[in-house]
Amino acid sequence: MVTAKLQLLQETFESKFDIDKFKTFTREFFNEPEMLSGRRHTGIWREYENSIISYSDIAKFKDAVGNNIIVFAVELRSEKGVERARSLQRNFISKILDKQGCEAAIVAFYSEHDVNWRLSFVRLDYTFTDKGLELDLTPAKRYSYLVGENETSHTAQKQLYPIFENDKDNPKLDEIEAAFSIEKITKDFFEQYKNKYYDLKEYLEKDEAFINETLALGFEIDKFSEQFAKKLMGQLAFLYFLQKKGWLGVRIMPAIHTISIDSFKVIYDKQDGINKNVLEKVFKNTKDGNMKLSSEELFMIDEHEAELLSDCFIGTEYDMPWGSGNRRFIREIFDFCKENTNNNFFDDYLEPFFYDALNKKRKNQYFKRFNCKIPFLNGGLFEPLEGYHWKDVNFQIPNELFSNKKEKGREADGILDIFDRFNFTMNEDEPLEKEVAVDPEMLGKIFENLLDVSDRKSKGAFYTPREIVHYMCQESLINYLVNEVNVAYEDMKEFILYGELIRDADSRKNVGYSKDFTIKQSIFDNIVNIDDALKNVKVADPAVGSGAFPLGMLNEIIRARNNITEYIIRKDKEGAFGKEYGEEFIRKWRSPYKMKWDTIKNNIFAVDIEPSAVDIAKLRLWLSVVVDQEIDDENLEPHPLPNLDMNIHIGNSLIDEYEGIKLFDESILAQKDNKKGKKASGMSEQLRLFFDSDEILKEMFDKQSQYFDEANEKNKKDLKERIDELRDQLIVYKLRESGNKEALEKYNAIKHEKSKPYFIWELEFAKVFQDKGGFDIVIGNPPYVFTRDTDLSEMKNYITNNLLKGLKGNQEGKAKQSGKINLFAIFILRTVNLLKKKGHLGFIIPNTLLRATVYDVIRKFILDNTAILNIVDLGEGVFENVTASSIIIILENNYSDDNEVKITDSVISENLNIIKQQSFNNNTSYTFNIHTNSSKDDIFEKIRKNTKVLGDIVDISCGIATQGGKSKFITDCKISEKYKPLLEGKDIKEYRPEFKYKYIIYDKNLLHRARKEESFLANEKLITQRIGGGNKVLVVAYDNKQYYTFNSTNIMILKEHSNFNLKYVLAILNSKLMNWYYVQNYTNGSKLTVNISKTFLSTLPIKYTNSDFEDKIVALTDRIIVGFEKNLNFQGTVEFEDYKNQIDKFVFELYEMTPQEIKIILNNNG
Repeated sequence: MVTAKLQLLQETFESKFDIDKFKTFTREFFNEPEMLSGRRHTGIWREYENSIISYSDIAKFKDAVGNNIIVFAVELRSEKGVERARSLQRNFISKILDKQGCEAAIVAFYSEHDVNWRLSFVRLDYTFTDKGLELDLTPAKRYSYLVGENETSHTAQKQLYPIFENDKDNPKLDEIEAAFSIEKITKDFFEQYKNKYYDLKEYLEKDEAFINETLALGFEIDKFSEQFAKKLMGQLAFLYFLQKKGWLGVRIMPAIHTISIDSFKVIYDKQDGINKNVLEKVFKNTKDGNMKLSSEELFMIDEHEAELLSDCFIGTEYDMPWGSGNRRFIREIFDFCKENTNNNFFDDYLEPFFYDALNKKRKNQYFKRFNCKIPFLNGGLFEPLEGYHWKDVNFQIPNELFSNKKEKGREADGILDIFDRFNFTMNEDEPLEKEVAVDPEMLGKIFENLLDVSDRKSKGAFYTPREIVHYMCQESLINYLVNEVNVAYEDMKEFILYGELIRDADSRKNVGYSKDFTIKQSIFDNIVNIDDALKNVKVADPAVGSGAFPLGMLNEIIRARNNITEYIIRKDKEGAFGKEYGEEFIRKWRSPYKMKWDTIKNNIFAVDIEPSAVDIAKLRLWLSVVVDQEIDDENLEPHPLPNLDMNIHIGNSLIDEYEGIKLFDESILAQKDNKKGKKASGMSEQLRLFFDSDEILKEMFDKQSQYFDEANEKNKKDLKERIDELRDQLIVYKLRESGNKEALEKYNAIKHEKSKPYFIWELEFAKVFQDKGGFDIVIGNPPYVFTRDTDLSEMKNYITNNLLKGLKGNQEGKAKQSGKINLFAIFILRTVNLLKKKGHLGFIIPNTLLRATVYDVIRKFILDNTAILNIVDLGEGVFENVTASSIIIILENNYSDDNEVKITDSVISENLNIIKQQSFNNNTSYTFNIHTNSSKDDIFEKIRKNTKVLGDIVDISCGIATQGGKSKFITDCKISEKYKPLLEGKDIKEYRPEFKYKYIIYDKNLLHRARKEESFLANEKLITQRIGGGNKVLVVAYDNKQYYTFNSTNIMILKEHSNFNLKYVLAILNSKLMNWYYVQNYTNGSKLTVNISKTFLSTLPIKYTNSDFEDKIVALTDRIIVGFEKNLNFQGTVEFEDYKNQIDKFVFELYEMTPQEIKIILNNNG
């Protein structure tokens, strides 16, 4: 039922802007606002008068906590004003807020010539000035809904209605901001998108035609249905963005198919005989004396005749410009199919639309089937997946999957029904500007989440939050630019982070000399060098996912270069380039579209093992290109999309061999100067290749460059085949030279497969390695998968033999080859070697890299080969529904003895901890102890004084390990003598174990690792939990009852001839001091669970003491043990806590802690 208030919302948001309706909306929204006169102000500040006509005061409001909010309407000058000049509009509001002393505003931006308008929430953001940025205007953040006659207002209504209908409570500022939240939309859209994806996938898996075609192509049904469903959903989403630009359904002939006889005669008389024949075929006389286009006759003419027909109307009044197309095109062709035919929407409309219209170049872009102009997009987005034979097979996807609006009304949940309810915007997310709609960045989040879902209940949790992507891209770019250009880090950071604010501030100043700029002088002086460095940066993502990082890097590069444009214009006016080029020329030469095209072509590279991930990354890059493409006098029609196959590859980033065979000799990429004068007759095949490769590589680079831009289908195919041939020559020469016929046969058998189990970075991106020796930046979110969980034995062997073998560490045994290492760590090893000298690696990874003993070889590799620039400790909860803690690590491929590591606790934190990298070499297992400082270091040193490490006092081992699950080995009763009383980690409490009457069969032939039985049968032993967390990580029990223990425990037995009392050691380990020491040194303060490793336990410092001190501690320990024997609930008693506190006091005294040092320890123990 539609209430009066909801009806008011609908009338306001679904109509052209009406100031009276907006006033009514304001009264209802705020309940008790101070309504103002509504006076229209036309005196606009000079810097805004070209874009803004007037603004009107509507209301003022003060919320319950004293925040002042103003409401007004702003009339924009251009009919495109609602979609343009976002920063200018934001700055205009900021100036009004500053002058009126208000914190925020609700603003309607409208134009008299536009039926759509923007409802914005604008709030001043003081964080920029808090960082010391000196600006003439406080920056503001803006969140907007686009509403009006041509826009769906479903989301705006849904999110604003709870405030709107509440007559009792006045809204607070934070509540209003939450109503403009984009996160709610993302979650809602993802859930609905995911469900339709599964509906589509599940249908395909049962469709006989689809199954037969899949098997004929040689694919698995589950995999192909997944890829097909994802691609189809992505194609439809892409088209929803495209129709927002007015590029679909652009008219070239009369919209109503009817034309007056006089108008027809004017067109007819201008044609030659062939064209006249075509016009006569398709246009027929009507009873009222007009001419009407016959749909039946149009359908009957061939493609050549259709081209001739379109020729007749080019340049006439019926030939509409690009941008004037139908913004509901997809919905309208569906409705036509459903209401006027018995056809299948996918088979009879979408497939021809995708593969005949969007994927083929046609004269005048005319598509006969829909009788309109449809742009040729190129690039491969609308090529049949894996070349499936779409004309010969009928995937009769039910129309109801696309829309069931007729059947379900407002509850309709077809793909198009869902898409129709959400706004799609071409505006990309910016730090200060948020469109509350489905934008390209949000679509990327949806796609990335889909990569991680395995069923309908999956949350899809591994999308890297946008603020983290922003930070990693910005920080990597800043470090790169500092190395390339002689500018201080802080100056460069300010320009990359706040360049738009600085540019806007400088644009508002009518200054003639650079000394008056907000921009730093060092940046202005080097602005051309910075621009050149940005043009030449080479960036790679080795696990691209949905493309968040390539897109992030692309946007940062373009944003910086757009800001630079304003200063290049100023330098040009000052005569800095020898001659004046003029502002118009510079803006065309440096248009966002041109710079974006060139950046994707020359600077952005990526790989992923998943074909669907590569498809999605390409789609996002294509969307990014389309965003900035404008139709103007120089570009009269949409430009075809680029071909991204040479930049974004399918492959295994970690492996560059096939079945142990090295396929490429990277020495041929050596600089040409090294080869001059060395060619001679009678040279070996290898030496001949060394020289011939120059010609092969040169041709390959030329062809790759041409391929990116090529739109002709035949030329593109020829170029691709030639590139494959040249690549093949370089590999085959290598294999022939090695004389390995078997290897050559294996390679020939696999070389044509689309997805290969290897990826040769130095070959696929040979130009990068030849020109620079490697990438400037490698960035990403590598997979978090344990090598033991992978099913690729070839990859495990390669990792062990090529990446782990020979690494230095202080771990004993086979840990580094056991499968315990996670793939994210292997990605670090592999990708550091892809960097040029002084190149930068930026990854977001689990924080276990900092401390887990299994990664000691990785840490040692990092310490010996790189400079650690930044570690950001993000803590837990970075990825939704995932509790694991994460860090960002940024490395430079340039080892330095005196490097200092910057540590922060968030991407916006200014709280720095600086640690010398060399100090990590002194830590056990080379742990990166990022939370230490000089005060703590002094305490550590004091604690270690006159001690013996625990590993010299006791023998430490793990409990029993089973294989294939533990349930079949453990029972609730003692079946026979082979069954032994068992303790698990959860049974270990402070000072005593809690036996739960579990028994394990102790049979060395059945158990995976039975351990030595004498360890369990010792007269006394200590047992620790192997998994701990928080500030109390050491939970140690005393056992004199010969319990057997599971693998979730460590056990400690006094070494022979040890003169320590085991109960004394027990008390020390359970003490606050030793728990603090362990946490500070080995867990980096993790609030989540950590593994209590033998390696770290062995290093704990146990104080030598005289017998009197030891006797006191042992006596208290005995009282605790006796207390538990008498009372199982002794742990919660006052007496127990008193004994513990006495032990802690003795331990502090024993280790000679001062009151100040004790305070530091207790504060960290919570």
